[in-house]
Amino acid sequence: MTRSISSFCIVFSLLCLAIAPHTAQAQSLVRDAEIELLLDDYSRPLFRAAGLDPQRVGINLINDRNLNAFVTNGQNIYVHTGLILEADEPNMVIGVLAHEIGHITGGHLARGSEAAATAQRPALIATILGMGSILAGAGDLGLALITGGQQLAMGSFLTYSRGQEAAADNTALQLLEATGQSAEGIIGMMDQLANQEILSEVYQDPYARSHPMSRDRVNTFRNGAKNSPYNDTPDPQERIRRHRMAQAKIYGFLDSPTTTLRRYRNDKSQPAKYARAIAYFRQGLRDKALSELRQLIADMPDNAWLHELEGQIYYETGLAAGGIKPYEKAVALRPNEPLLLIGLASCLLEKGAAGRASDMETNRQAIAHLRNALRLDPFNGSAYLQMSKGYGQLDETALAQWALAEYYAAAGNKEARRHATRAIKGLPKGSVEYIRAVDILSSIKR
Repeated sequence: MTRSISSFCIVFSLLCLAIAPHTAQAQSLVRDAEIELLLDDYSRPLFRAAGLDPQRVGINLINDRNLNAFVTNGQNIYVHTGLILEADEPNMVIGVLAHEIGHITGGHLARGSEAAATAQRPALIATILGMGSILAGAGDLGLALITGGQQLAMGSFLTYSRGQEAAADNTALQLLEATGQSAEGIIGMMDQLANQEILSEVYQDPYARSHPMSRDRVNTFRNGAKNSPYNDTPDPQERIRRHRMAQAKIYGFLDSPTTTLRRYRNDKSQPAKYARAIAYFRQGLRDKALSELRQLIADMPDNAWLHELEGQIYYETGLAAGGIKPYEKAVALRPNEPLLLIGLASCLLEKGAAGRASDMETNRQAIAHLRNALRLDPFNGSAYLQMSKGYGQLDETALAQWALAEYYAAAGNKEARRHATRAIKGLPKGSVEYIRAVDILSSIKR
């Protein structure tokens, strides 16, 4: 479910599978243009140094306070919000991203599946033999065979996994060197995680479990980086500022407002004002939120994300018309951010809902912004949902049904078929929307 029309929203649940085996959990994906751009800026030089096309590698943010990052589904990196919050400096996040890129360039996801399957074969044979022994009356021998086979499988896979991690570490060092960045961040993080080996899994960060640590491994990493001329290279101050603002935003939206206000009590910094503005907004205290926010806007008038938050505050407190100008300012500053375009369109659609003749053009403007957003982010379900509303307000029923079909299709929901069937009856044959509706009917099973 979408949490809001804002850039910062929780959009759907997904199954997260890491390189190394650990318990998969249903988790929520977070969309936020500001943080996505920050992660893109962190990773883009690393992708290029690794010979990867940045446009073909996805970076996704997961709402989870545990420190973790992993690769899945080929060239997709998932970053927990906890990694950003726990990283004292941007360089720590950059180092982890470099390591995960090492898993991509090494093809470890596909090879890991093969290794797991290979490791399971002797365990399966041992289990069959063990069950046969148990049935024959040799229970102790049967249990020993089963247990031994499982231990052999686990040992085989962990040996392979450690090799993967060492290879990814080596790639990370090379990428950091190639981009003129220090390895001290990831070394410090790994040093911290290596200390968790003595902890129960209940208390360990998932990164320590899915990326097996050891003191020897940390020392190897440190030795590999000791001759780098970039060890003392600090993060640029602007990057640190953006990192702190991202942390404040995550705390503001994902912690309880009282926790956020307590965390930033008596703090006069820009990140503190950002976090408090969000906390007050979530408490329904619009005036207090806008007071904090406008102090920030006075300091940073060209910060699109501050204008976006102002627009969101107006929209979600029932004054959507007041959010139009802030969103227009945000879009003017960042014209190619689909989430900002969706926010602006959503405010326009609220204004256009009155049904007056003068509102028809407002609805068409909103739809134009949504189509631009979909050009940049073709699978954004929120854009299609808002578009269905816009076409509905224009009494263009077939197009409204088509947009709803696209919305449900993006989520893999069978409801897409019902709306696509209705859309086809009223769409011009051969139109883009007609063809898409036919495609949805053929791709979504009954």
